[in-house]
Amino acid sequence: MRRRCFRLLAALACCALLCACEGFVPGGLLPSGNVEDLLRAPRQSEQQNAVQTALNLYLGESLQLKYPRGGSEPDPVILADLDGDGAKEAAVLYTAPSKGQNVHLAVLEPERDGWSVAYEVMGLSSEVAEVELVQLFEGSVQLCVGYANANLTDKYLEIYDYRDVTIYSACRQPYDAYRIGALTGEGLQLAIACTTTEPGASILQLFAADGRTMALRQTAALDARIEHSTGIYPTQCGAVHGLIVDGATALGTASQFFRWEGELFRPCVEDSEERATVLSQRPRALAVLTPRDLAGTGETLAAEAGASIPTIRAARRFYPVDWVDSLSEKPLRRYGIYDTQYHYFLRLPEVWRGRISLSAQSDTDWQIRDAEDGRLLCRVRIADRSAADGMYLEAAQLVEEKLLLYFSEACPSAYIRLIQNGVLVLE
Repeated sequence: MRRRCFRLLAALACCALLCACEGFVPGGLLPSGNVEDLLRAPRQSEQQNAVQTALNLYLGESLQLKYPRGGSEPDPVILADLDGDGAKEAAVLYTAPSKGQNVHLAVLEPERDGWSVAYEVMGLSSEVAEVELVQLFEGSVQLCVGYANANLTDKYLEIYDYRDVTIYSACRQPYDAYRIGALTGEGLQLAIACTTTEPGASILQLFAADGRTMALRQTAALDARIEHSTGIYPTQCGAVHGLIVDGATALGTASQFFRWEGELFRPCVEDSEERATVLSQRPRALAVLTPRDLAGTGETLAAEAGASIPTIRAARRFYPVDWVDSLSEKPLRRYGIYDTQYHYFLRLPEVWRGRISLSAQSDTDWQIRDAEDGRLLCRVRIADRSAADGMYLEAAQLVEEKLLLYFSEACPSAYIRLIQNGVLVLE
């Protein structure tokens, strides 16, 4: 913990130095006063520098690169073969004084002596939430850009298809969350979850390729308790495909399952009234428990958290969690404890449910005991990575520490293997 604080202080000191002086930025990549972008900006390659120089000359003014807040493409200058001709083009996300507040997208073609601007379009908002490249249409890749306002509350997705030296829009939709993939098992599809104009109404939309555009194939209502979607996760159990939509509710977060049946994503039901399945609402402190493929099999599980288990040291650090699915005939459940301080999930045997108690000796040492007779079952220790293990078994590497486990003779060997192999680090 002390090392983590030292690194934070060092980072803050660097911020202060950048704010206090006007530094030189090689290649004119960013205005020296834009400290936020300076701190986030990686060093540009020679090609990226040359692309920006060519775009500056074309505009007749200095542009500001707009770095994505997330997504698989972290750079505002993206080099890729966008039109399938075998040569890499450059896509640039930027703003410029004469262009107004909205982000612009320009595509530049390579030439013998540099780069030339082939086409440019205005984006849908002032910030870039996320960017990715994906091949939705045969013969080329498409650029997917999620635009947003400054606080990322209003987001708009646009999919750009560059061909014939022109940027075409293949899809333009508002969104809260989206996912592109083989969601139904055949080809690539686009799933979008978004809030409608009616209060409390959210929908799931499915798009598929139709020529060189993405056409709407289905619209399904989300559970009314989901106020705002935060993620879409594909899942598969055998030949059955599904989606999990994660979202914020009035009391926390929740997940809704959809199953692909009869050429439609249908909400899984929880009772005879056919209400959509929404898992037990989780406290907002546990928003990190997003759906995950724990075993690497393609089957994504959603987390269902119970009330915190208080100890003398902390009232809201440890939570019982079930990871569950809804696609298999017998729903899979994985039970364990989530530690909110160090962000890991410790899987426990199902037979321990309701039969254990927790005690914490310190912030870095806690125990699992038999609730009936108080016998020690397992001791968990958070240690510096350089510390000796001693009688403990190393189970996982954390951000700056390691997770060690000690098992008493009261813990069967089968349970030891399950616990040691069931640690999931969530950072």
